[in-house]
This record gives sequence, structure tokens and C-alpha cells, in this order.
Amino acid sequence: MEKYVNIMLDRAFKTVFGEKQVAIDFINAALEGERRVKDLIYLDKEIQPEVIEQRTVIFDLLCEDVDGSKFILEMQNCPQRYFFNRGFYYICRMVSRQGETGDNWKYSLLPVYGIYLLNFCLPEFQSWRTDVVLANEATGKTFGEVKLKQIYLSFDLFNLSEEECKTPLENMVYILKNMNLFDMSPFKEKNDAFKRLLDVANLEAMTAHERAVYDENLKIYRDWRNTLEYAVEEAEEKGLKKGVKEGKAEEQRLIAANFKKQGVDIETIARCTGLSVKEIDEL
Repeated sequence: MEKYVNIMLDRAFKTVFGEKQVAIDFINAALEGERRVKDLIYLDKEIQPEVIEQRTVIFDLLCEDVDGSKFILEMQNCPQRYFFNRGFYYICRMVSRQGETGDNWKYSLLPVYGIYLLNFCLPEFQSWRTDVVLANEATGKTFGEVKLKQIYLSFDLFNLSEEECKTPLENMVYILKNMNLFDMSPFKEKNDAFKRLLDVANLEAMTAHERAVYDENLKIYRDWRNTLEYAVEEAEEKGLKKGVKEGKAEEQRLIAANFKKQGVDIETIARCTGLSVKEIDEL
């Protein structure tokens, strides 16, 4: 019987990081030595378009520090087409919203950070943590104060044991990745931040409604994992030797087709596979 939530489920992610002090602890661990958040305000996660042609942006969680700096916290279970472009677009939208009308505004911009928990790895990743910033191509150095920063944390590439975890972020990522498998509570006595994280992630702390939503999320997630494994096996059996790009695309179509057969809604399928609603409708 699981004692703690699986953080890669939508309900679990929002329950854990919806606890303000846990979100502060996590952001401070990710930005250790760079900045320290003192307080957070949760903002409306839905950003309406500035012009009619733009899309509405919906974040998993959007927070603001006392100085106005913004933090986007996102969870992603599988790679999607244009994944990095999407993350960059989200951050740019938060920058553009800082603009003010009139001649007095001098383009003073506050930092925007995107921190993404990923249940996969991509070829661009060399380590479990990948930081993306605007930098001078010749020197590799950032321009002055960092205004935009994306931090990608890949669970697939995080292989540290409990004993090998030394920094606050390593400890927190270890807990987040493995806590649904815990019988005991590692690090809980070492730091108040770890205790807060595990306390809010305890399944027994959920209300009856929260637990019902979580269990439904868990069912969908397990169905997705099983469908993914089946699709990979089926693709291999059919000898799809069309190269990495074409093979991945076919794999995602097979996953989507199997999800449709199981009655999973189109929006969930699109989120899990990266396919458009139109592509899924045509399967």
C-alpha cells in the first residue's frame, strides 16, 4: 500500500506544490546561491491572450515573489513536439506582460523562472539538471542579471542513491522521484523542508474528495504507462525502422490510438502524446 503520492500525477503535483512553504523550499533549493524567495503569492494559472490571435496559456502553477519575480512550476510526463519552444513561449508571455504603456517605462524587467519536473529525458540533456538561459554565444556567459531561466529536472537521468544526495535540491528530487515507493521517510529528520514535503505528500492527509481525484489520476497514469509499454513492443514487432524521428511519431500515434479505445478523453491524450486534437480525431 502506497504511503505517499506519485508526484507525476496532476492532483499530487498541485497538492504538494500548492502548499506555499513547500513551493518556497523547492524553488530555493533549485536556485541555491542565486536568489532566495521569502514569500509567494499564487497567481491565476490562466493567462488570457493579449491579442485575439494568441493562445490562452494555462500553467500547472504560477507564483510571484514579493519583488514581482515570477515562477512557473510545471510537471510533464512525456516529451511533446516543440517542447522547448513551448516552455520558452510561456516564459516570454510572462515577460511581455510586464510591459507598461507610456513613455516613462524604461524596460525594467523582473526575472521569470520556469522549473519543469520531467518524467523522461531528451537528447539535449547531458545531466539530470539542465539550465537554459540567454547567454553570449562566444563566451557562454549570461548578459548581466538573469531575466529568463528555464530549469529542466529529468527523473529519468536522476540516478543518485540516498547516500549520494548532498545538496538540498538533490535530496528533494530524490524524495519527489521515489516517495511513492517509500516505506520509511528518508531525510525527514534532517531538515524541516523535507518534513514539510513528506507531510503534505502523505496520502492520509488528503480529504475524501482529493483522494478520489488522485485515485482517478493514478488509474489514468497507470493505463498510460501500460499503453506506452505495449505501443513500444508493438512498434518493435512491426519492425518500424524508419529512423528515430519517424519511429517516435509512430509510437505516439499507437499510444493515442490505444488510449482512444480505452475511452480516455481527447485532451488527456493530447497532453500525454503531444499530438494535436485533429490528429487524434483522425486515428
